[in-house]
Amino acid sequence: MWRRQTVAKARPVCRASSASCAFSEIPPDIPPSVSGAFKDAFKKAVPNLQLSEFPSHFMKPRPPVPGTLPTKFTVNYILPYKSRVDAQEVPFDVCSMPGNPATYVHVSPVTSISNSYFNQNVPVPMELPNRKKKKPFLTTYKEFTRKKAKSDSEPPSNGLLVPELVPVALDTLNARATLLTGLHKLLKVISIKKCRFCPAIHVGPIGHQIASCLGPHNGVRHGRHDWTNGSIQDVVPPINTFHLFDRLAKPIMHENRWNIPRVPAIVELCIQAGVDIPLYPTKRRTEPVVVIDNEIVDFDAKEKHKSGNVGKCKIIKPTKFNEKHLYLKGSFDDLEVCALDAKNLAVLAEKTMQAWFLMRDGAKKLMSKYMVYVCGYCQQVHVGPKGAKTSECKGYKNYQRSGRHGWQEATIDDLIPPGYVWHVQDCRGPPLPTELRVFFGAAPAVIELCVQAGAAIPEDYKAMMRLDVVVPDLSELNKVV
Repeated sequence: MWRRQTVAKARPVCRASSASCAFSEIPPDIPPSVSGAFKDAFKKAVPNLQLSEFPSHFMKPRPPVPGTLPTKFTVNYILPYKSRVDAQEVPFDVCSMPGNPATYVHVSPVTSISNSYFNQNVPVPMELPNRKKKKPFLTTYKEFTRKKAKSDSEPPSNGLLVPELVPVALDTLNARATLLTGLHKLLKVISIKKCRFCPAIHVGPIGHQIASCLGPHNGVRHGRHDWTNGSIQDVVPPINTFHLFDRLAKPIMHENRWNIPRVPAIVELCIQAGVDIPLYPTKRRTEPVVVIDNEIVDFDAKEKHKSGNVGKCKIIKPTKFNEKHLYLKGSFDDLEVCALDAKNLAVLAEKTMQAWFLMRDGAKKLMSKYMVYVCGYCQQVHVGPKGAKTSECKGYKNYQRSGRHGWQEATIDDLIPPGYVWHVQDCRGPPLPTELRVFFGAAPAVIELCVQAGAAIPEDYKAMMRLDVVVPDLSELNKVV
């Protein structure tokens, strides 16, 4: 974590009576693993500094020297709270000490730094993305092509699996099954609402009154949502993609789009990473492939190379994906849906929330090796080294691209949309008014659903949910500073 500290130094003055200054220590939560470069920088700044009791007593004051008055200089450094950056790699900006050493050393954090350890001003991502603007790229095109060229001779670009990611793919698919099983049971206890005209959702028995609807005829309703009962499809939006029998085959053309089945994108990512599902077979190779005249040749034996047999993609008959094939038998068998008290409901919500985190963490690891694309104009996702050449894009100015997708590198939110909702502190209270929207926090729909069911609030979303903000009444709105 970046922090900026203010340290005092001394300069000679005429009057000895003015050499008085208060001393304050930094909080004792600084980790003990501080590099030698950090200590050396402060030793150069303050030669007589005692660091024997570091970090509980970070800097100890010495008796005042007559004729000195403290002034300030700045030292920039890195504290290894949650950062993997080594402090030795960071240059230190230390001012030289004039003449006498420092009499007092004062350390105090600068509160204007936005990325402090206790970050409380996290923006609430409740605004819908601009559909008339292309999504920003994660990396530049030059860096992306350079990264892709380096990995052409390594798995999985050469047709082989990454051995260390096969257990990760299996755990990710199991976590998804556990998540869906838990959500089905939680939705029987906690209700969820969805808007008829826009993709907004709300977790709670009564929908909020915040005027943020951008659907058709929203001016007639003054931006108010028209709520109806939601389902699990609203909490976990289905992001489907093509299932590839051979991930290194030629891209899918527009004429063959109906002959290839579609599966959830996270399931296709796990299948390509090594999970075998009998309903959706895929081609596994034991030897790396070679490309000859833009054709992929399996190099398992010399006979194949001499005869010119090319591993072409087979067309599979279209079948509808069934979610029941991925459910875990025995998930939450110790909990009965008909008799869920507050304690069992909290246990169920905690397991469901942990499964959501495990699924996202596993997907991030898989996406670091297996390529996942997303259209820059719509929400279509493709898992594989080559994007599909289908004319199905309905995004902004699709007629200029003949309906083709603008494929670019995807993020974890494109593969698993969080679906942010407003955080409700009191489920039994009145609906959230639109005048007090600046005081409300937000959280992903899965997190909000599990928290209302009794799960503990995760540390990563405490700042976004604004738990320390006291929501005033409508009569007190004009008096709030």
